[in-house]
Order: sequence, then C-alpha cells, then structure tokens
Amino acid sequence: MSKKKSKKDNVTLLHTHIAPNAISFLSHGILSTCKLSIENQEYFEQRARSGKNMIFVSWHSRLLVLPFYYYNLYKFTNLSIMASRSKDGEIMRRVLAKYKIETVRGSSSRGGSSAVKALIRIAKSGRDTAVALDGSKGPVYEVQPGALLLAQLTGLPIVPLTFDTTKKKVLKTWDKMIIPMPFGHIHAKFADPIFVPRDTKDLAPYQQQLKETMDKICADMEAKVQES
Repeated sequence: MSKKKSKKDNVTLLHTHIAPNAISFLSHGILSTCKLSIENQEYFEQRARSGKNMIFVSWHSRLLVLPFYYYNLYKFTNLSIMASRSKDGEIMRRVLAKYKIETVRGSSSRGGSSAVKALIRIAKSGRDTAVALDGSKGPVYEVQPGALLLAQLTGLPIVPLTFDTTKKKVLKTWDKMIIPMPFGHIHAKFADPIFVPRDTKDLAPYQQQLKETMDKICADMEAKVQES
C-alpha cells in the first residue's frame, strides 16, 4: 500500500502559479537593473558556442543567477538542473521553465539515485548540467561527490563558477543564499575546467582541488565587491 501524502507535500496554486510568476517577475526586474562583470569566461563561451556541453558547478548559494544570464545574456537553451521533489522544487521547476531550462527531480535525500542517473543520461545526450557542490542540504561549502562522479562517468569537464554582488541580502539559511538586490554590480567568475579521469579510483584529490578552486574564485569575487 502506498504511503498517504502529508499536507506538507501538497502542491497548491501557490506553488504552481503564484510563487513561480512572482519570483520570475522579481528576479528579472532586479537582475535587469544590475551591472555585470564576468572574468575568465572564454572557455565556457567557446565550448558552448561550438555545441560541446559541460557540467557547471558552484555552491548551493551561488547558482542563483546562472539561469537568468545563461538564457537572457547568452540565449542558450541547453541546460538541465536538478530540483528537489519538494514543493520548493516544484516552484523552482516552473521558474526555470520560463528560462527554457529543464529540471531533473530528485535530491540527495529524495530520489537522488534516480536523479543522478538521469543527469548522466542527459549529459551524455549533449545537454549542459548544473550541480550544487554542497548538495541540497550541506554541509555548506563542502564538496559532495555527485558532480565528480558525473564528470568521471561522462568524460565532460567540470566548470566551476561563482558570483558576488555589491547589493545583496544573505539569507539565514543553511547555505547562506545570496539574493542580489536592485542596481548592484554583480561580479562573476569562471574557473578553468577540471577533468576527472574515467579510471581514477580515488576522488578525494579532485574534491580537494574543487574545494580550493571554489574558495579561490569566491574570495576573488568578494574582493572585487569590496573594491567596487
């Protein structure tokens, strides 16, 4: 017998229409007022324009602006992102759809295994994917193995990226989510690609490399914000 859904799992009009429309309207309005500076984007742009896909990674708190600029700045429509099976995940799915971005439903705690398999299949089909390095529940700023496994099994490059902005609100959530505010100067940076050999038996060195890379580019963008 299947488990009865709890009230907290019920998806309502709030999750299917009201919240997604409000979030899309507000995010587009806010980000349209912001100045954007990007560093080290050449590899990403050249690879994307040549039709070769990749795996974008960042901390959970710093993936927020990727969908907006991927679609509105670059006009790309080749991205798939994991979204949880929760009500919040349903809101995210509908917001991302407005940017022509596909979602794969699942997380480390709900449907994670099937979602990772779906991401592998999608990546092998030629689509870009994006993964939060510290997962859906943390620990914050600690690299989980999902993106590394995806890179190892597909042969695709991991492309780390981050952003910071002069005007923002940092939420008091586990991930310290950064919300850009109007008329800020957003500083974004890509790191050089990281490849994970198919035959590697130990992912720990790559986890450390990825952690150090993210710490470095985040510190760089924080410094840029202080200078602005």
